[in-house]
Amino acid sequence: MTPGQQREADEAVAAGRRALASLEEAEDALESASNWGAFDLFLGGAISSVIKHVRLGGAREALERARDDLYAFTRELRDVSDIEVLRMDVGALATTLDVLFDNVFVDLYVQKKIDDARDNVAAAIRATRVVLARLEEAPR
Repeated sequence: MTPGQQREADEAVAAGRRALASLEEAEDALESASNWGAFDLFLGGAISSVIKHVRLGGAREALERARDDLYAFTRELRDVSDIEVLRMDVGALATTLDVLFDNVFVDLYVQKKIDDARDNVAAAIRATRVVLARLEEAPR
C-alpha cells in the first residue's frame, strides 16, 4: 500500500469510527425517547408527553449528527449506501396532539415512529461495524 493509500485508509477508518459513535449516541437517545414513550402510553399524561418530545428533539439532533458522519464515511469509502433512512419525523401535528389531546392512539402512533427510527439506526450500526471491520482488517 502506498503512503497515499494508507492515508486514505486511515481517514476512512477515522470517519467510520466517528459515524459509529454518532450512531450509538442516536441509539441511546432513541432508547430514552422510547422509554418515555412507553411510560406515556401506559401511565403518562401531558407532562410525560412533553418530556418524551424533549427526548425526541435530542434524538433528532443525534440522528442529524449521525447522518452527517455517515455521509463523511461514505465519501471516504464510496461503497456504503442507503443512509437516508436515518430520519425520524414525528411531525408537529402529532406532537401537538400528543401533548394537548393525550390519548392512547396518538401515543401508539408516536411510539411506532420511535421504534421505526430505532430499527433504522440499529441496521446502520450493524452495516457500519461490518464495513469498518473490513477496512481495519485490510492489509496495509
